[in-house]
Amino acid sequence: MDVVKNISVIFISIFFESLPFLLLGSFLSACIETYVSNETIAKIIPKNKILGSIVGVFLGFFLPACDCAVIPVSKRLLKKEVPINVAISFMLASPIINPVVLLSTYNAFYRTSPEIFWYRMLFGIIISLLVGIVMGIIFGKKEVIINRLIDDEDECSHCNNHEENSSIKHCQCNHEHKKHSSFKHNILSICKHTAIDTFEVVKYLMFGALIASFVQVLLPRSVLTVFNNNEVLSIITLMLFAYLISLCSTSDSFVGKSLLKTFSKSSIIAYLLLGPMIDIKNTVVLLGNYKKNFVWTLIFLIFVVIFVFSLLVVKIL
Repeated sequence: MDVVKNISVIFISIFFESLPFLLLGSFLSACIETYVSNETIAKIIPKNKILGSIVGVFLGFFLPACDCAVIPVSKRLLKKEVPINVAISFMLASPIINPVVLLSTYNAFYRTSPEIFWYRMLFGIIISLLVGIVMGIIFGKKEVIINRLIDDEDECSHCNNHEENSSIKHCQCNHEHKKHSSFKHNILSICKHTAIDTFEVVKYLMFGALIASFVQVLLPRSVLTVFNNNEVLSIITLMLFAYLISLCSTSDSFVGKSLLKTFSKSSIIAYLLLGPMIDIKNTVVLLGNYKKNFVWTLIFLIFVVIFVFSLLVVKIL
């Protein structure tokens, strides 16, 4: 009974810890759909892949969201014809470099190991850029990677034949749609798209949170300390721990701080980088929204690049 109770408590904790950020992400996604046109996006995003990914990281700083919340936003950006590399760089960077996470990381490490704060921020930006660019090269078109674009058509989407004139769009069901919507219409549109995006993701979030809660309760902590004397195995161990434990990026810094006495700084950095970018909970959400080959390629790249950068920290320190 204690096991069931602990699993239930952790499941509720993970789910409700993630839910506000998911709602925030869905709300931001809805605002993008309602107020940002394809033409505006085309003007903002540079054609150059490197510069485009930099813009994606820049967006990640100003659109604070957790690893689950960024998925509906990134999906909406893809629908707005944003290049894949930009959407991926945004999706990976935002849970690490948004102001809330930066503040929590700084508070956790500024007294004992301030370099961990700087490495997390710097490597988070670089890895987001690299993985975004590589994914953009491998997967050229969004139709190849998205399971199903979010259904955001208007209330007469069942009508197939629309005729447009210069100001009004008519359909067979006699609805009239003004191109320049009123404030009330925009608010209703935001509410509608927020609800659609939330229900699109929340079912996967629940399943992922359930898996993560099982792992947290049933995984013996002694497993973590078996390989802590070997630098390479220590990094791999904490990367796997970050993937399995599925903590929100606003709170994982304090867990990382508690592991400092047992593990090396390089492995702590690997833990702090991987968790926000990919974990069990996030994997389930991704698989519900993107093609499997895209998701597994993304996960493989994240693991490899973070592992390499963590080894680089070993050489520096």
